[in-house]
Amino acid sequence: MRRVKAVFEYDGTNYYGWQLQKGQRTIQGEIEQALKIIFKKRIPVTGSGRTDTGVHARNQVAHFDIPETNLNILKRSLNGLLASDIVVKSLEFCAPDFHARFDAKKRLYRYYISPQPTALNRNFAWVVWQPLNWTLMQVGAERIKPVQDFRAFCKVKSEVKHHRCLILESRWLRKEDLLVYEITADRFLHGMVRAIVGTLVALGSGKITLAEMERIIDSGDRRLVPQTAPARGLVLEKVEY
Repeated sequence: MRRVKAVFEYDGTNYYGWQLQKGQRTIQGEIEQALKIIFKKRIPVTGSGRTDTGVHARNQVAHFDIPETNLNILKRSLNGLLASDIVVKSLEFCAPDFHARFDAKKRLYRYYISPQPTALNRNFAWVVWQPLNWTLMQVGAERIKPVQDFRAFCKVKSEVKHHRCLILESRWLRKEDLLVYEITADRFLHGMVRAIVGTLVALGSGKITLAEMERIIDSGDRRLVPQTAPARGLVLEKVEY
């Protein structure tokens, strides 16, 4: 058996996230089903992380073990079997101990916000009507960088050993007509980025003050987060090893 490192791009709109869920359509489930058709047995797939329901990925990394095969043919076969909203971007043989999740050094997410309704980007951006204070949101994004405990931004029932994350970058960018929040970290908690974005937008729209944001962070209480950004604006952009 050979271990394969794979890179996938997907539109998560019609899926219940990455991870297998009984009775639900998931990205991992679709990929494993396609591999089962090809190899006539279940091939477990391990991703770099578990994107939530409706979240997208431009470069999700995964690994799986298969018999010796031509990867160019396998790539074409998988893309032929998978729906058009899941694409295999690359396949390569890798070290037998490579692990897509545990070997990842950092992950980059971007969250896209549109100030007006958009037909073409309706599944890939959160439409925020009210004016936003760009400068204040940038200050808020900077405040996220030194935070170590992200309990306040983690879904309450998440089963994690600890809530510590090392934030390497947290900033707002402008991309054409969109506002883009960019965050890079060694790891992310369940629902973390969407909770941060929702809080920063609440800050920018005047719903909360910077002092109130500080209290939310220090409290470790998810119930104090004013809003959670919808899944459709979030994209896993890159995983580095």
